[in-house]
Amino acid sequence: MRTIHAETFYHDGRGPSLLKVHLASGSSHLLAVDFALPDSSGENHHLRFIRAQVYAFTPEEVENYELTTIDWGSTGKGAMVSLGRSPWLMSFSQQHLTKCEHFKIMFYDEFLDVICEQVLIEPGLFQPSKPGELLP
Repeated sequence: MRTIHAETFYHDGRGPSLLKVHLASGSSHLLAVDFALPDSSGENHHLRFIRAQVYAFTPEEVENYELTTIDWGSTGKGAMVSLGRSPWLMSFSQQHLTKCEHFKIMFYDEFLDVICEQVLIEPGLFQPSKPGELLP
């Protein structure tokens, strides 16, 4: 496990506020999520997922903290970790997953598990280049 983007995506016991989930037009393909940091003064950002293949949102009320392998207190307040080639990632057909990692992201009221190649943090709310465009 390694902490990702701890300096720009962090928690204060609970993670950033999830503002909006962006899916590709007419599909369930995850493109990005808009968020506000816990101490944000109205400044919004987004996470952009590069070649997202699988994702799951879990409300914090039903997260199984007994089985989770993440000690969020040891992440230096980082709210995103890479679990690498986790058992969850390996449970899927590997044909399109050879360059992917399993990322776990803490938001204020939910967790996001996503299998993708990379997660980028960009300023402002997400704006696709063209309506319905599938970004890399």
